[in-house]
Parts: sequence; structure tokens; C-alpha cells
Amino acid sequence: MALDLAARPDAGITAGAGRLPLRQRIGRAARRTFGPESRWVTVLAAVAAVVYSTVSLLRFRRFGSAGYDLGIFDQVVRQYSAFMAPYSEIKGLDYNIFGDHFHPVIASLAPLYWIWNDPRMLGIAMALLMAASVYPVYLFCRPRLGHWPAFVIAAGYIFWWPVQGLVDFDFHEIAFGVPLLAWIILALDRRRYAAVTVLSVVLLGVREDKGFAVMAIALVLLLRRRWKLALGLFLLGLCTYLVVTGKVIPHYNLSGNFGYWVYSGLGPTMGAAIIFIVFHPLKTLAILFDHDTKQVLWASLFLPVGLLPLGSVYVLPAAPILLSRLLSDRPGTWSTGFQYNAVLAPVLVMAAVDVLFKVMNRFPRLGSARFWAPGLFAATVVAGIAFVPAVFPLNKLVTGEAFTYTTHMAAQQRIVNMIPSGVCVEADDRLVPHLTNRTVVGLIGRQVDYASWAIIDFDQENTGGGGDGNFTPFTGLRYKQDQGFQEVYRQDNIVLLYRPYSLDRGAPEHCSSPYLTSLYGSGR
Repeated sequence: MALDLAARPDAGITAGAGRLPLRQRIGRAARRTFGPESRWVTVLAAVAAVVYSTVSLLRFRRFGSAGYDLGIFDQVVRQYSAFMAPYSEIKGLDYNIFGDHFHPVIASLAPLYWIWNDPRMLGIAMALLMAASVYPVYLFCRPRLGHWPAFVIAAGYIFWWPVQGLVDFDFHEIAFGVPLLAWIILALDRRRYAAVTVLSVVLLGVREDKGFAVMAIALVLLLRRRWKLALGLFLLGLCTYLVVTGKVIPHYNLSGNFGYWVYSGLGPTMGAAIIFIVFHPLKTLAILFDHDTKQVLWASLFLPVGLLPLGSVYVLPAAPILLSRLLSDRPGTWSTGFQYNAVLAPVLVMAAVDVLFKVMNRFPRLGSARFWAPGLFAATVVAGIAFVPAVFPLNKLVTGEAFTYTTHMAAQQRIVNMIPSGVCVEADDRLVPHLTNRTVVGLIGRQVDYASWAIIDFDQENTGGGGDGNFTPFTGLRYKQDQGFQEVYRQDNIVLLYRPYSLDRGAPEHCSSPYLTSLYGSGR
């Protein structure tokens, strides 16, 4: 019986509860879930929130943030905060963000901008979202391993390299997916199917591809013979993906298409890709390992957790997320860098603990693994922070590099401060987030006819603009000079350019944000 209670984390909470009034049942569940031991988890979550907020704020101060993606999300959330459509001038004039990706969940951040109207608020929000994911990971592990082993696992998880990579990338909508998937797995584990349904619906608002994750969640329910719910969630995930990518995004996209089908090796359409996968499973499998970068990713994700997730049903929601990246033509999605891996972290850790628990019960002599396995996982995280800075960005915080402030950064800040509020600007990608809260700013070459100011940083390899994102500073300078821009200030290899605004180039309203116009007027 003791083993059965451990296998069902909710069993101890619900046993005999049916004879109690609802208020007492809720109170008992709350005390069991958030008892005195869980206060340590709150401390851990608070530490993680402070650490990651600090990383984000220092990254912004050192001009490590970029227009892609912090500047974009700052413009969009600011529009939401003013009850306006989510346009981003960084993506292009009159560009509705729903023409790029479907992530209405970020509108929930709008009230934060009523407190502090600044792009750094998104970094703090992301840190809080990561901290929130500690709780479901701990609550999943505690019935299986005990309090302190579960705590060590939660600590290792929250500072694991995939989570660090997201924070070091700046804000991204995938930050919502991390705690949501963690809570969904906990709800699945405790047979809280109403919560699974609600959280899965919210997950669909994180990004269009999360429809496939919801379909994978439906497969878990199918294995538990929850036929109706499984079928309903599967169809909901599939239909949402098809409607969003086939109707919603093309409607708002200026080209009239969904621009993220990057699976030419599988076929020109999703239908063709499915046929290829079904009839060529070995070729599909080979694609998943056909590059050194992919092999490094597999190893970095699964070796630290001992390959254990591969034996758990809870790994299923991670499968479509990982496979969609590795089957893609875009090499950037195969990497251990950027933001892509964070959403996999809680899934893999919880799946690993699920298998570890089953192995310990199957082989009692391995019972000591409940202590040394969490310690080993946490040790790999500590070693990574100390010796692998390329994968563990917290190394910069530990060594003090994150606190350095160079003369070039001071020059960047000085030139940014010289830009008047409310004007239309084109700037280097690293300077853009420092202008989004008070100017209409885009990348070099994105606001050709309407910008009156431009900043080019010759210490960068490219400006991030020019349509294809491959403008070098020298190409960008010639481009702006051809448009009549003249240099008005230069410091530490950074050039400030100005061109008087002319009505010959178009109406002023074509380079205006309704939100900024309400604050500063036209700015001309």
C-alpha cells in the first residue's frame, strides 16, 4: 500500500477526503502541497527570480540585449498595455505581430507596463515565470524521492543550462511554455484532468507549434484510456495548429503566407512531410542525427539525466518540440544556444525522476539512488557553471564579467541619449531595445522613407537590418548616406546620422506608434 501511495502522489491527499466538507478538503490539499518543507522551495524560487532578474538587467545595461527579440516584444506588449493592436516597427512598418507567430498569451504581461513602462520589465517577468516552474518540478519529485532529494533536483533544474540559455537570450514567448508544461505534467501525474485541459488550452496561446505538444499530451491520456478527453485534446491541438498557420497568420502576414515551413527535406507541405515520415522512418531517424550540432544537443539534453526520460510516458510532450527543431532546415534550431531548449527542461527532468522512481522500486538495492542521483545531477550543473561558460551563461555572473562596463558601452548609452523622444529612428540591433520605449525604432533599412535619425555601431558584425538581416555597418552607412543622412556625431566607433524629415517622403503618420504619439506628438 505504501508503494501505491508513492506511485500516486495525489493518493494521500484524496484518501478519505470525500467525507470532509469542500473547504476542509481544499485546506488539507493546500497544507500537503505547500507545507513547511515547501517553504524551502519558495526560497529557491525567490533566489532564482533574483538571479535571473539580475542577469537580465545586467545584460540590458551592457547592451547585450537585441531588437530581435526583446525590442519586438517590448513594442508589442507596450501596444497591448495601451489597448492597441500588437504592431512592431522592428519587424516592419504596419507589421502586426500575428503575421509572424501566434502568441496571444503575452498580452497577459500588459499590466506590468502600467507599473514600469520599460523593456527590462520583460526580463523580470521572464525570471518570475522560470521561478514559478520550480514548484511543479519539486511537487512531482517529492512523493517519489522525499523532500531534500526533490529539493536538490529542483535546484539543479532551475539552474540547468536550458533555462540559463533562455534568460541569456532575453525575453521570448516560450517562457510561458516552461511553467505551463511543468504544471501539466504534474496535473497528469495526479490525475487532475480538468487542470490538464485548462492548462493545455492556455498552452495553445503560447505559440502555434504548441498544438503538437497538446496532441502529445492527448497521447498520454490515450494510454490511460481517457478516450473522450484524449480525442478532444488531440483534435483541439491539431485544429488550432491548422487554423492558426493556415488562416490567422497568413491573414496578418503581408505576404499572405505562413513563413515558418522549413522542412524541405521532408516535403513542401505538412501533408507531404507526414507521408515522408510514415514511409521513410529510417531516413527520418537519420536526419535527427546527421550533424555534429544535433548530436551535441542530444547529448547535452539526455546525458545529464542519464537517458532516463526515454523510458517515461511523460517525455511525450517534449517529442514534437524537439523533433520539429531537428528536422528543420534552420541550423540555429539545432543548437544548445538561444531560447529553444528551456521548454524541454522541466519535461526531461520530471520524466527522468519518474523512471528513477520505478527503477528503485523494481530493484530495491538501488534505493540509495534517491540520494546520489539528484546530487550527481546538481553537480553537473555546478560544474557546467564553473567550467562551460559557452553553455552555462551564469558563469559570467560568478566570474564578474556580467558586471563590467566598458567605454564602448558608455558611448553607446551617450549616443542613445542624444536621440529625441518621439522621433523615427533606425539603429543597430543592439541599440534598438534602448529606444523602444520613447521612439519609433526599427533596424537599419526597415524604415527607409520615414526615419530621420540613424545609429550605426561599427563594432558589430552586422546591423541586423536590411531586410535579410545581413547589413554590415559599412553597407548600412553607405545605404543611409545614399538616402541623404549625414554624420552629426561619432564616438568610439559609433556613428550618429541625421536627415531632416521631408513630406516628400510620405505622410508622417506612416512612421508613428499610436502609443508614442499620445505621449510625444509626431516628434517632428
